Parts: sequence; structure tokens; C-alpha cells
Amino acid sequence: MDDSQPGTSSTQPTASKCAKTDSYGYINWHPLDLPEGETPASAEAKREEMVNLFSTEGPRAAERGRVDELMKMTYATQRYAINRSPPPSIVELKEQWPFLFISRFMCAHFNTLTGVDVDTRLQDSLDSKGKKVLHFFQSQLPRWTKDVRTVLKDIDRMGNINHGIASLLVTIAYFKEKEDSLFLLADVTTSSADAEDRLSLPSTPRLMALGDSVLEAQKWMLVMEGNVLIQPDDLPDFSSATEEAASTLEFIQRFFLKINPDGSKCTSKTQVSRKSGNKVQRKSTGLNPHVAKLIRDIVEFDWQHY
Repeated sequence: MDDSQPGTSSTQPTASKCAKTDSYGYINWHPLDLPEGETPASAEAKREEMVNLFSTEGPRAAERGRVDELMKMTYATQRYAINRSPPPSIVELKEQWPFLFISRFMCAHFNTLTGVDVDTRLQDSLDSKGKKVLHFFQSQLPRWTKDVRTVLKDIDRMGNINHGIASLLVTIAYFKEKEDSLFLLADVTTSSADAEDRLSLPSTPRLMALGDSVLEAQKWMLVMEGNVLIQPDDLPDFSSATEEAASTLEFIQRFFLKINPDGSKCTSKTQVSRKSGNKVQRKSTGLNPHVAKLIRDIVEFDWQHY
């Protein structure tokens, strides 16, 4: 890949407006320029300032307005660090960019990356659309496999439930995926240190539910590569926590978040490479047919019954 950081080379190509949005909805994957007035040296100084703040004050430093400013100014440098080849480990990223693993800064980064306010959209959508998904499945009980019916019966027994969690559990069963491909379960007293030291954490991202069951979880963690990325205190509810069940995660993306819901709409034949930042031939990416069918069935059912 091109080893130059954003803003260090005047020969890097400028992407077309369409090419800046790839087939999965990213609008700012690999910025080609640093903010006006910034240099690689000044960006590095800001990164070091944040590392020092976190080392001195811990997560509490996130409340400083100065950290908000620093995180916004260093977005391009954060993307360069994330996109480099070979990719950095989570441990390395946490050491270099500790505030990126605070929930609100991760959501802000995602907003800049995709143009989607994931926190607000997901909170608004999980309850309302979760109810629709459950109604769709519950109204046609004989149609489903034994696994789907079992999940639905468990949900019925619970009574007062989080509709977002319940709808995702049903969706996992519908796609014949394993619950632990998205959720892990641990005792409510489990600390971050306990999770890392005593539990076998997978390399790929998982939401860890702390409680008697996923539906009854009182706290959440986000884990990846054997590490806790985001602490329970920073994830007060499930919608906060929902930011390797491939079909289920794509369903969340397209149905709940409406990121590229119908497949790629970009007609450009080239795009900016996620790795190098250079123009490359654009690959077409189709919508998973199983995801497409479920979304179509839910939309048709909703139209007929409301």
C-alpha cells in the first residue's frame, strides 16, 4: 500500500463524489487530506496529548471539551491507523487511540465514516421495528422451524421484554445461525478483567450480555480479539451495545439502520481503495438473498396488516 499518511502527498488522486461512497455506505473511509492547517507532525502531537490525558485521568478525561476537539481534528489520522496493512491489533489501537474505545467517540467516528447517527437511529428503530419483526414471526408460528418457534416461546414466557433484543434472537434462529455468533453470556458480576482473564473470548466482535440470559441482561460489554473494547459502564443499554453472525448483522445494517438498504446505488466504475486510498476498479456487491427475502416478507406483511 501507499505508506504516506493523508495530506503527505500531492499526487494522491481526488475521488469523485460517487466514488467516496462504496457499496456498503462508507462516505469517508480513507480521507486523502488532513484538516486545513494540520500536518502529520501536529496530528501526532494531538494523538500523544490524548494518550497522556487518558493515562493520567482515565475514561473520565472523555468529558473534557478538549478531547472532543482533538478527536474531531484527528479523524483522518485515526482512519490511516485503522486502514493500514497489515491491520493493527485491537490492543495496539487501544494504546494509540484510547478514546476511540469510549462509546460516544466510537459512535461519532461511525457517524463521520458513514454519515449515520447510529446511536439515535438505532435507539429509535430497535423498539419500533423490533415490534414489527416479532409480530411478523409470532403471527405465522406454524410456518417456522423448530428453532424459531422455540425462541418465540421463550420470548412469550418472558412477558416484559426488550423488543430489539428479542427480534434479533428470532432473526438469528431464522438464518440458522448460532446465538453465540453475536451474543456471549456471563454472570452479571463479571468485570472486564474477569472477562479477559477467565473467559475464552473470540477474536471476532461479540456483545457480551451480563445476566441470567440475553433477554434479561442488565449490563453489556463489547469484546474482540480477547479484549474488552467497551466497558459495561459505557454501555447502559442494549442499543448502546449494538454498535459474526453475517446474515443477522447485514439485516441490522439494511433493515434497522437503512445503510445501503437496496444494494449499491453508485454507478461509478472506480472507487477509493480502503487500503491505499488510491483509485481502483470498483467491485459490485449484491444484497444477500436471504436478507433480501426476509426484509421483503416483513415489509409486505406490515403493509397488509397495518
